[in-house]
Amino acid sequence: MTEPELIKGILQRDHRAFECLVNRYQKQVIKTASYFLGNMEDAEDLSQEIFIDIIYSINSFKQNSSLSTWIYRITVNKSLNMVKKQQRRGIMVRLESLFSHSAEHHTRHDPEPSISPDGVAEQEKRQLLHAAINRLPENQRIAFVLHKFDDQSYKQIAEIMKTGLPAVESLIHRAKLNLQQKLMYQFSEYKKT
Repeated sequence: MTEPELIKGILQRDHRAFECLVNRYQKQVIKTASYFLGNMEDAEDLSQEIFIDIIYSINSFKQNSSLSTWIYRITVNKSLNMVKKQQRRGIMVRLESLFSHSAEHHTRHDPEPSISPDGVAEQEKRQLLHAAINRLPENQRIAFVLHKFDDQSYKQIAEIMKTGLPAVESLIHRAKLNLQQKLMYQFSEYKKT
C-alpha cells in the first residue's frame, strides 16, 4: 500500500489500512519511545496510544512532510509527555516520603553502581548512559536520540523537530559535549589518574 493509499484508507477507517499502518510503523514507534522512556513495556503501552492518536488525528496531517516524519513527531511528543508525567509522579512520591514516618522512605537513595574487577557492569553502564541522556535539555535529547538510536539523518530530524539543519547539527554537538561531561567521572576508564 502506497503512502497516499494508506492515508486515504485511514481517513476512510479501513481496517486493512489500520493493519498496514501498525505493521509498517510499530517497530520504529516502540523503538523510539523506548529510548525516551527507558523500558520496553512502557514503550509498547504508549505505542497503542500513539497509533490511536494517529488514526484519530490523521485529518490534521497536512502532508507537508512524509507520514513517517509526522509519526515520529507524534511519538517524540507523546514520549516526552509520558516522561514528564513520570517525573511529576516521582516528585509526588518523594514529597509523600518526606511526610511519612517510615524509615524505609527516609533512607532511600538512588543505588550506586557496583564496581566489579572489570569496572562497572555493562547493564549499569547502559543505565548511567540512559540517565545522562534523560538529563540533557529536551531539544538536545530529542535530536541525539533520533540520530544515535533511530538512525535518522540530520535532515529528517530537522523535519521532525520543525527546525533547520544547522540547529540540528548544533543540538547534537552540544548533546555529545554534555554527555561527555556528565559521564566522564562515572566510568573508571575515563577518570584521570
